[in-house]
Amino acid sequence: MVVYVHEMGSDRTELTEALIKEGVTYQECPAKTEREMGVSASRIMEISANLPEVNVPPEYTGTVDNPRAWRLPSGKLIITDLEGNLEQIASPPPGR
Repeated sequence: MVVYVHEMGSDRTELTEALIKEGVTYQECPAKTEREMGVSASRIMEISANLPEVNVPPEYTGTVDNPRAWRLPSGKLIITDLEGNLEQIASPPPGR
């Protein structure tokens, strides 16, 4: 899994805290890209971990175009867009 988050963003905090809580080893490094937002640029971080990619449950397919999902040990899902930008960390519905 490779996910892109903003260096100073809440998305970075949310993802790293989830990985730490689940005991998942990960690597973090500056991405080779920047995103322009208005008149400033936001530095992007690349977070990688060895997690299995899984099929995206139907209830999450409408949130972004071509979403991707990775399963944490607890069963929670890391949902990204096709480019690897973090969209959400979600609990699967009961029975899955």
